[in-house]
Formats: sequence, structure tokens, C-alpha cells
Amino acid sequence: MNDISTPDAAGFDADYASEQMRRSRHPLRRAIKGFYLRSVLSLVKGPTIDYGCGAGQLLALLPPRSVGLEVNPHLIAAHQRAGLAVRQWQANDEGFDLPGIEAGRFNSLVISHVLEHLPDPTASFTRLLHASRRIGVERVIAIVPGAKGYASDATHRTFIDSKFVSSKGWDQLAGYDLSRRRYFPVPWEGGGSIYIYNEMQLAFDLAPSAGGQG
Repeated sequence: MNDISTPDAAGFDADYASEQMRRSRHPLRRAIKGFYLRSVLSLVKGPTIDYGCGAGQLLALLPPRSVGLEVNPHLIAAHQRAGLAVRQWQANDEGFDLPGIEAGRFNSLVISHVLEHLPDPTASFTRLLHASRRIGVERVIAIVPGAKGYASDATHRTFIDSKFVSSKGWDQLAGYDLSRRRYFPVPWEGGGSIYIYNEMQLAFDLAPSAGGQG
């Protein structure tokens, strides 16, 4: 099985997990992060899969019966102690097949700041959409950084902007239609070249004719 993004081993250790949790609890960071989380939550429909839930800020606010998928076992342990539903995620291509996720249980899936780390995000995202369709997910929400945010992280491998989305056929992909594209908090794409934390938020809804087969 191939690693999806050749992750640094430090991303899986206890020190990394501890730093992520410490930062998530900082009062100022919590206030700012809440601004972003409310924007994402406005797109969510019902029980949701948080794919790559990290420090768990979004997961803690998702509707009941939601679940987080995470690579770092130390973050998983911390979330479980806090009463959050988290499962081990496979850091390889097969992870995009959502192994072990029950059909008919989740309405939405959020994948936030993951796809830009991949060498071929279209292939991985298509795989994830097929799996989402198989288990009955109606809406998939993908969030990626703007230009300045992308350039700020050496682990980013593919820049995803509106041109990329159109050229790679994401408007209609694996039985889902791109129903909404917005930029946050600066509400236009150029804001990503000015503000390092600007994002592009994409909502994909299951096409009426797609049914539930992957």
C-alpha cells in the first residue's frame, strides 16, 4: 500500500499530538478558529465524517452520531478520553475507500486541508467520492488553502484553485455535482493571495441520478 502523501513520521508522534492539542486550547486561537468552524458547519447536513479530524475542534461541534478519522494514535486517544467518536484512519490510498464505515449512517463528509498535501488529489478525491457514494453520503465538503496559505507550507504538493477544479472536471465527479464554491473569510479568490488563512470551500452534492452505488 502506498502512502498518500509520504507523511513525516513526526506527524504521528506524541509530541506532535501534544502541540496540536495545546494550540487548540489557546483562548485566542479558539476564538479565531470558531469563526472558521461556524462557516464549515453551515454547509454540513446531519451526521458527518470528519476525514482527518486533527485536534478535533470541528468534530466536537458536529451533529450527534458524527465520527472523526485520524492517523495519529495519540490524538485519537486524547479525543476518546474527551468522549469524541474517533477511528484510526489509514495513511495510504486505501484510506480513501473508507474501510469499515457503515452504509446509511452519515449524511456528510468533510475533508479539510488534506487534498493539497497529495501528489494527485483528483485521483484520491475521486476514490473518496466513490466510497462516499457507496455508503450514502449526500454532501462532501472539501476545504483547501488559498495561494498564500499554500505557499507557506513545504508539505503542500498540489495547489487547488478554481482553475484546477474546472480543468480536472470537479464540477461533476464520481456521481457528485459541485453545488457551491466560496472563499472564506475574504469572499473572493484573490483574497488568498493577500491573507494567508483564506480558504476555498467546495460543497459537492450527490447527483439525483447517481443513486447509492459506488
